[in-house]
Parts: sequence; C-alpha cells; structure tokens
Amino acid sequence: MAVAEECVSRFQELRAGRAHRFVVFKVDDALQRVVVDMVGERGAGFGDLTASLPADDCRYAVYDHDFTVEDATATGESPRSKILFVVWSPEAAGVRSKMVYASSREGFRKELDGVQVDLQATEPSELTLDVLNDHAS
Repeated sequence: MAVAEECVSRFQELRAGRAHRFVVFKVDDALQRVVVDMVGERGAGFGDLTASLPADDCRYAVYDHDFTVEDATATGESPRSKILFVVWSPEAAGVRSKMVYASSREGFRKELDGVQVDLQATEPSELTLDVLNDHAS
C-alpha cells in the first residue's frame, strides 16, 4: 500500500518539531494509499485523539505521549515523552476494513521512523491514559 508524502511529513513535524500532539491516518476510499485524516494541535489532549477515532472504522494514529516516571535519585519524578503508534480496529468495523489495515500495518509503520511503542486497540477500554502509561514506561 502506498503512503502519501503528507503522512511522513506530518509525522516528522510531530517527532522532530513537536508541532502536533497526534496525527490520525486512514486508508483512502480507493484502498490504494494511507493518507492523513486529522492532525491534533500541540495543545490537544489524549481525549481529543480518542474522540477523533470512529466507532465503526479502523485508523492508524501516532501520539506524542508525555508522562512522568519515578526517578531513582531523591529528586522525585522525571518527565518523559514517547511516540506511540496506535492501530485502532474496533469490533464494529467491517471485515474488509480490518483486513486492509492489518495487512498494511507493517509497511506503513516502517515509514514512521522514530516510533517507540506499538499499541493495538479494539475498544475504548484498551485505549486509555493508564494503558498508554503502562506501555510507555
């Protein structure tokens, strides 16, 4: 599956320039290439990402997740950031959509150099801040 150049450039803006909080990608209607569906501004939160994912169709997303970890020194917590690659494949999505996203996942993922964590979710309970924190740390 082809990947639109805009996908890579928006990802690079998120990764290197921290210009966006998240980018949501979709397979176009002709099932020929992955395109940008939505870009979340830097001030957007995780709730904005989850709200942008359709209940009945698949999507890919990258999310720049800021979190803190316990510091081994006496200073307390240390801020961290990781870029997560999310495959959203809800139960209500059509079989064809699930197959297309599953088969093109690895090829698309390879285009996004710098992703640190992969995550797949099929329902909202699998895509929460607690889940992200567990995978990020």
